[in-house]
Amino acid sequence: MNDPGALFFVLMALLAGMMTLIYVPLRIFLTATARSRRLRLLQRIRKLRDELGQPLNNE
Repeated sequence: MNDPGALFFVLMALLAGMMTLIYVPLRIFLTATARSRRLRLLQRIRKLRDELGQPLNNE
């Protein structure tokens, strides 16, 4: 382990591993929340479209 190239490789591998442990769960969480927000927005749009398509009740 006296070779500086080997030490550099090990340090870079550790850094990459730590970044992966942080990035992957964060990316999954952000993707899931964005999809749920988009789904809620689409549901609101569909509901409004259905309400606008119904005739008004003027009695």
